[in-house]
Amino acid sequence: MVSSIFFCNFAETMNIETMLLNQFDKRFPTEESCIDYFRIIKEPLLPKCPKCGCISYNWVKGKHVFECKSCRHRIPLTKDTVMEYSKQPLRSWFYTMHLMTSIKQVLSAKEVQYQLGHDQYPPVWLMMMKLRDIMGKREKIYQLSGDVELDEAFFPTRMDDTDKSETLKRGAGSQRQTKVLVIAESKPVDKVLGEYLSRPKNDTNEKIKKLLANEKRQSVKKAVHYIKMFVIEDAKAKTIDKLVEKSISSSTTIVTDGSSSHTHFKNLVDKHEIYVEHDVDQVVRNALPWVHIIIGECKSGIEAIHKEVDKRFLQLYLNEYCWKFNRRFFRDSSDPRFDLFDRLVRISAIYKSDIKWRDYSKLSDEEPEF
Repeated sequence: MVSSIFFCNFAETMNIETMLLNQFDKRFPTEESCIDYFRIIKEPLLPKCPKCGCISYNWVKGKHVFECKSCRHRIPLTKDTVMEYSKQPLRSWFYTMHLMTSIKQVLSAKEVQYQLGHDQYPPVWLMMMKLRDIMGKREKIYQLSGDVELDEAFFPTRMDDTDKSETLKRGAGSQRQTKVLVIAESKPVDKVLGEYLSRPKNDTNEKIKKLLANEKRQSVKKAVHYIKMFVIEDAKAKTIDKLVEKSISSSTTIVTDGSSSHTHFKNLVDKHEIYVEHDVDQVVRNALPWVHIIIGECKSGIEAIHKEVDKRFLQLYLNEYCWKFNRRFFRDSSDPRFDLFDRLVRISAIYKSDIKWRDYSKLSDEEPEF
């Protein structure tokens, strides 16, 4: 795992400022400016030379490679990054990251293609999906703790060819719906917001003070810290238990409804609180407010752009939603350490995507927009 010092101090070392949507061209006017910036990010992450074990490299500017000082073995700038093997200019990658992190809503690849002035749709689509993939990889290293709400939801998705040959089922088991496990770390409003208020020079102070002042009028008395969302094949206890073990700290209180899929939680965490849904409204309002708020907002955000999402791609959209949501307070800070664009560029230097174009050569997600 990359040292947290790299993530916390990089912006201060580079003396950069939080970048707004209309400032991209000024900061990165050329392809070379993007290459220079990414080189500075990538250099501290270079491994030992695979040929001789040396840890010192020279930068070969014309070739965009790092060259071992001892044996002259070369490592390309994008080696072991999300951009590896990509034929797209680094500036296109940067601008795509900038659009995705500057706008709260989900963007369609067609819109990003238009903004890039790109004559082809598939490469833009692939860039965005790879970025969503590494957002998910980054989120996997964190565990939720404290008080955690958990529930399952059904997201509308497009039927695949095999489902179309079957009789359409009604309700939760419909082929037009995909199961999603939603987990939210939540605490009382005053406790969560009080933590943000206690931070020195926090630019969100005024916003948080207003939220605290309105707390008595709010129907939901809890606030969310972080969230996780997973596409699941089924809602069986065995499936959910595996995700809980990986995603939630054992020193946690889990709050759920009375589902039979949650019977093993008492063996996985400190405490399991169960609220049986005799009065669904009261359970949602008092015990599980945030998972239901998150489910509704995430569904609305995806449906507003894509109508129906191919089941194969749903997890990628959930990755983006969680990554942005878990960093939602960053947008209100002028501190360069919390600039979302720079954070996405840095994780793009650390993680490779598992997505290959041949895996999704039959596009269905946004075909209607052609």
